[in-house]
Amino acid sequence: MTQANVNEWQTALLTQVDQLIELAKTRLPAKQQPIIRGPEYWQRFAKHHYVRAADLLKSEQGFEAAKHFRRAALFGHSKAMLYLGQMFLQGKDLPESVFHACCWLTLADRAGEAEAEKIIDNLIHQLTARQLNSARQLAAERFEQICDASFDVHGL
Repeated sequence: MTQANVNEWQTALLTQVDQLIELAKTRLPAKQQPIIRGPEYWQRFAKHHYVRAADLLKSEQGFEAAKHFRRAALFGHSKAMLYLGQMFLQGKDLPESVFHACCWLTLADRAGEAEAEKIIDNLIHQLTARQLNSARQLAAERFEQICDASFDVHGL
């Protein structure tokens, strides 16, 4: 085979490949752009879980309410963070844990709940420096979870 024949063969082959690519584009579904859902989308879910938790708390189902408060808190609901912290502090429906209370109350405080700061000031003396640092580290990790949960990307 001469060089000219090889060039003609390659050109014909590349033309066939281009035709196949165009045919595939018309027959295969187009790739959809990913749907990105931001914080405003997830705020509805947070509100739903918060309202559900409040209803459960009124009917004295505190443990189930805590589950919904937690879900709402993980979607960034500041009041849910506050109530979850208070529930850990009281130890009525959840295990009493000043450590976990401090974590959730720290997040509530940073999210703008003024009452949380007052509660933290009263309970901070119950923790060692190591426990306080660990609670703040856990709060930072929870913040990362909240941020991850605040955005959902479909199609990637």
